Amino acid sequence: MRDDGATLSEEQLDHLARYFNEEVTFSKYIGAKVEEVEQGRSVVYIDVEDVHLNGTGTLHGGVYASLIDNAMGLSVLALVGMRTATIEMNVHFLGAVNEGRITCESEVVHRTRRTATAEAKVRDADGNLVAMGTGAFRVFEKKGNAIV
Repeated sequence: MRDDGATLSEEQLDHLARYFNEEVTFSKYIGAKVEEVEQGRSVVYIDVEDVHLNGTGTLHGGVYASLIDNAMGLSVLALVGMRTATIEMNVHFLGAVNEGRITCESEVVHRTRRTATAEAKVRDADGNLVAMGTGAFRVFEKKGNAIV
């Protein structure tokens, strides 16, 4: 989704990706990395490690949810250029993963002045859809987000 309002420059988008990769502590903790970011869209991945697995030896649902939330939030932030916060999220767990890379692609599908809605799909290393989600985000109208 493209926004007809102010847009982030390539330099701002690069800064946003670097900030996410280097400064967002929880994302660093779970090993999430930005592969791509553009206005209203992002791709974020995690290389699955033992610490990501639940008691049955498959990827913990919280890892899927965190990856989806991060990717959607990043795609919204890359569109609006203002501070945002997740206000609702829905996740569907579709397949089990226990190794390799999982990649989440997110896109903003609707935007108003105060909210944005995004969707995300997580695929395993073979391209199988293993989780998906939607989220609603509050857009704070005050400019000056330190991230961008």
